Amino acid sequence: MSPRGKSGDGAGRLLPQSVPGALRRAFVPGLGIDIVEVSRVRRLASRRPSFLTRFFTPGEIKYCSSSANRYERIAARFAAKEAVIKALDDRSLPLRSIEIIKSGSGRPSVKISARRYARARIELSLTHTSAYACAAALAWRK
Repeated sequence: MSPRGKSGDGAGRLLPQSVPGALRRAFVPGLGIDIVEVSRVRRLASRRPSFLTRFFTPGEIKYCSSSANRYERIAARFAAKEAVIKALDDRSLPLRSIEIIKSGSGRPSVKISARRYARARIELSLTHTSAYACAAALAWRK
């Protein structure tokens, strides 16, 4: 077997050659990235109040609303949800089933209410300016 795994299976690109093929396929990571214009989120939230409750959990709305840069935070969480969907390669996953949580250290984490992702491990990074918000997600489905 080559260091990149079996030809065409996509498995093991990030794992050492010594890891058995079945284990490689069980832990294949997915990568997702997304960027959002803050002005677009500001317009949507202003014109359609249901925008927030449709896509965000009550905890996310409370966290984002408690800051002067609320639209940047909302945009970053929207980008994060899109990045998670891309990393998991599952367009059927509703955005509201993905919750972006801030840990005590400030590091963002992901909670997915869909049972099929109970064992998924997701690493997340967020950033934003007054104009753009960006997120990257790395997911392992076990």
